[in-house]
Amino acid sequence: MQGFVELENDRLSLRVSPRGGAVVDGRTRDGQRFLRRHDDGAFDVLRSACFPLVPIGNRVEGNGFELGGKSYRFKPNTTEPNYIHGDGWLAEWKVEDASATHVRLAFEQPHPVNSPHVYRAVQTISLDGGTVTIALSVTNQGRETLPFGIGFHPYFPRTEGTQLMAPAAAWWTEREGYLPGVRTPIPDSADFATPHRLPRRRLNNCFEGWNGQARIIWPEMKLAADIGSDALFSRYMLYAPEEDRSFFCLEPMSHTPNALAILGPGALHLLAPGETLSGAFSITVSDREDFQ
Repeated sequence: MQGFVELENDRLSLRVSPRGGAVVDGRTRDGQRFLRRHDDGAFDVLRSACFPLVPIGNRVEGNGFELGGKSYRFKPNTTEPNYIHGDGWLAEWKVEDASATHVRLAFEQPHPVNSPHVYRAVQTISLDGGTVTIALSVTNQGRETLPFGIGFHPYFPRTEGTQLMAPAAAWWTEREGYLPGVRTPIPDSADFATPHRLPRRRLNNCFEGWNGQARIIWPEMKLAADIGSDALFSRYMLYAPEEDRSFFCLEPMSHTPNALAILGPGALHLLAPGETLSGAFSITVSDREDFQ
């Protein structure tokens, strides 16, 4: 696999692919993985370590919405029936600036393709000591006010002893089609107000009322990662498949999945032409020398 940008300092290293604007892997200086590693086969963004969600995250049930008396349509962008994760993860991003510890990538959608959105997205990825910061912005370059949302889709290694702390107020159940069902109190088995292991059953749920802070602990590796997200990201998706326990995803999002269908366009961010939506999240890694 070639064509990636490598970032490195004395604590961490990352590889970034312009394809999908995706982080390919993340390691500590002694080789411990704090993000999932893409294998050495042909590039597939779904096997990467993190990719951006823009101009909307997760699925859009029914591939459409109405706003101001007008109907807008999406086209399915995978083999799934519903448009999913936006356009950026399937696009080729342009490297606009790069150094040993920083890269800025941009992607422009100059006319509607799979979504009605016309926009420019910019993603910056940087290293500072033991912290990775990923920032994403999207600017409406179209002629209409439309709903926009952004997020990130990181994949973290999952070991037998992996613990998660990510306090939230409520969650959405999952229904057919991998879609949110109903908003309910969080069951004890999935309440990460304090650190505990992920349940062995499948999780594919949106957690709301999140303060943007989370902590992942890998006891076997004596490694921890603290996640900090801007206030824009007041919810996260937690995806932990039952059939593959080698990873899980904690995805900061600016809106609830399928919000266009279940809550309406106002549940996203309505950007007028020229307006921008932006936010960032960070991962701070504690390795064997400073693990507490």
